[in-house]
Amino acid sequence: MATTHIIVMDCADDTEKKRVRYVIDKWEAEGEGKGKGKVSEVKAIVVKADLDNISDFLEELYSKISAGRVEIYKAEIEKLEPEKRIESLKVVFKDNIKSVEKLISFIFSKKNSTLREHRYLSDSFSEMGYIVYMRRGKGGVSVKVVLKEDSRGGETTADIRLEGIEDAPKWLKKDLMRDFSYFNVKFEGE
Repeated sequence: MATTHIIVMDCADDTEKKRVRYVIDKWEAEGEGKGKGKVSEVKAIVVKADLDNISDFLEELYSKISAGRVEIYKAEIEKLEPEKRIESLKVVFKDNIKSVEKLISFIFSKKNSTLREHRYLSDSFSEMGYIVYMRRGKGGVSVKVVLKEDSRGGETTADIRLEGIEDAPKWLKKDLMRDFSYFNVKFEGE
């Protein structure tokens, strides 16, 4: 018999809620028929109660709702996360760091991404961090871009680290390589 789990998701926005509801609806429709168990959205008020003595709280709740309509579960947080996959990409651009920053910002702006961080560590060294939501159900990819301009100012190297679940980092890497190939670049380590 399957173990019951109560899963609480604090979604960032309506778009994320829609993506989560899609997964729930899919598992509601398919899960039980495939012998995997049952997933259903709880149409209720879910309360997280961290109380030393819960009986007073429950007594007051029972006075406000029909008998038999309250279920109580003991819960502990489980750290069950999918395995993260990492891809790396090293690209040498034949341009200065400011031009490369603008190009990378432009490319990521077209990829349903959010800039999380942009730090200037010196005139020739900077870091940028993005979250990219991949289409086709691939999930989100965390991207870290480290830019370093050579001392002569003619080339800038971008070390790009892509981290996500399933094949999302691999797909994004392939997509970025295609985008960068339109410019005067050299891929290292490929």
